[in-house]
Amino acid sequence: MSEQRIFKVPKFCRPNSLAAFSMELSEAPECKKVIIDTGLERFLTPTALIFIAKVCRERRRRYPEERVLYRGLKEHKYANNLGFSEALNIKDKPYPQGAFGGRTYIPISVMQRDSLEAYAAENWVELGDAIQVKCENLARVVSQDRSDALRKLLADSFREIFRNVFEHGEVNTAVFCVQYWAKPDKVEICIADRGVGVCNSLNTSKHTKPSSDREALYFSLMPGVSSKAWRNKKKKAHQKSDWDNSGYGLFFAHQLFGELGHFFLASGSAGLLLMGKTVRDVDCSLEGTLVSMSIDLSDEKKIKNVLSKIHGEAHRVKQKLGVKSVSFQSVEAYLNGKL
Repeated sequence: MSEQRIFKVPKFCRPNSLAAFSMELSEAPECKKVIIDTGLERFLTPTALIFIAKVCRERRRRYPEERVLYRGLKEHKYANNLGFSEALNIKDKPYPQGAFGGRTYIPISVMQRDSLEAYAAENWVELGDAIQVKCENLARVVSQDRSDALRKLLADSFREIFRNVFEHGEVNTAVFCVQYWAKPDKVEICIADRGVGVCNSLNTSKHTKPSSDREALYFSLMPGVSSKAWRNKKKKAHQKSDWDNSGYGLFFAHQLFGELGHFFLASGSAGLLLMGKTVRDVDCSLEGTLVSMSIDLSDEKKIKNVLSKIHGEAHRVKQKLGVKSVSFQSVEAYLNGKL
């Protein structure tokens, strides 16, 4: 066992750089002391805050006897105000969270199933309604109230992503963080969990059987693909709910964010990054699932154009690719603009 190993947090917060950092942490053997060098003070995006904290804690669970030190963490005042230091779970919490949300940001926060179920019971509504209330607030920050149509689509997409956590991920909590920048009129949101992962979830489906984490990520973006949607179709009329899973959340999200910013989905050993017409696979090492999304709010005409096409595109893709017979090759061709 080596005496010491230094891991440098990526200088830039791009999803592919963070994925490479996760691989480095995962592949390095156990040693007596680990130093996580967070580098000079700079702005860390919501995705960087959650991703870095998540993979650092994963290594600590893997090698509990390692002594872990964080170099330069004190300098990251804004990140620590948003809960970065606390998310790293450092003993005695030397740099406590100091900011708790506003019109342009939401710090690292936790959505808990128990509290959602308590709200649902108290207000005589379904779990999906309780999640919807939370996601409406998220959508207001992400959309900056630019349009009702944008806010509604965001709220619906976020609701389905959080429902994926509780219904498919088999965990009771999810973390999230949001930041809006007035210049360049851009917003980013990250959502993550420690669930069973996309591949394990989709392998419980009757129709979709991905053979790898990479295949699972591709399948998960298609409309109607859900590990539980097929079960809900067999319910009798009186058993059905307005919130039965439809499997459209990630389709709407990747169509919107992938076109107007970036959409990044990571689970297990794979990551998938969509930016405009670019589709990029990246190696990753991540427990559960992480979704990172950003959107440029400056071009309202382009946003309106994308929004007007999304529902029609979902119907077209579902009709063309199907659900029962959907293949990885057809999904890969679609995402790469060849179908």
